[in-house]
Amino acid sequence: MIKDRIGLIVYVNALKASRQLRRFGNVYFTSKRERYVFLYVDLDQHEQVIERITALPFVESVLRSERPFIIETYANKKGKMQEEV
Repeated sequence: MIKDRIGLIVYVNALKASRQLRRFGNVYFTSKRERYVFLYVDLDQHEQVIERITALPFVESVLRSERPFIIETYANKKGKMQEEV
């Protein structure tokens, strides 16, 4: 069974300490220049994970991806709903 995931962007002070974020989810990308880490966590527990991550001393801020909450069905010109993209 595949679980739903959500992406989190975590801005950090030091990238060396960002390795600790591996225990919260899957680290997908790390930007050295802009000092952020993009990681995926389970959608069910993302609120608790955000609280735990923001409590870490090397974290500046945490942004949540809005993609799971966006409706992906669109209406065509005649007002009929199309299938999901």
